[in-house]
Amino acid sequence: MTLRKWDPFRELLELQERMNRLLETTMLGGSGTSLAPPSWTPAADGYETTEAFVLQLELPGVDQEDVEIHVDGDTLAVRGQRRMQGQVDSFHRMERSFGPFARTFKLSQEVDPDGVTAQFKDGLLKLEVPKLHRRGSWRGRPEKRE
Repeated sequence: MTLRKWDPFRELLELQERMNRLLETTMLGGSGTSLAPPSWTPAADGYETTEAFVLQLELPGVDQEDVEIHVDGDTLAVRGQRRMQGQVDSFHRMERSFGPFARTFKLSQEVDPDGVTAQFKDGLLKLEVPKLHRRGSWRGRPEKRE
């Protein structure tokens, strides 16, 4: 067993993240989707490369068919549902959440919705969302011209 030194700042950051998720979930409750209001929030990591935004969401126990991805301008939304497997008469302990989830991410620029790629492996959803490079404002490699 590894012992970790108590870090009050780490606990404050974790509390802040939980509060952010709570506020995000509350604000998404009336989004007009066919799903019920979110009942849990998956953890997410996001980073940016010169060509794309990359987002990774932890979705253990979620079937790929139960995940919906939507891109509109500079906004990426991921919605879905984790379903309970099998019939259970009573629980002795229940720590995992089931039901619908939703996360919305505001990106720093518009993206190409047709170029989004998704990989779903071992409960981790990895999305690569290519940036939309407008004429005269591209970064990186120039476009090929025919």
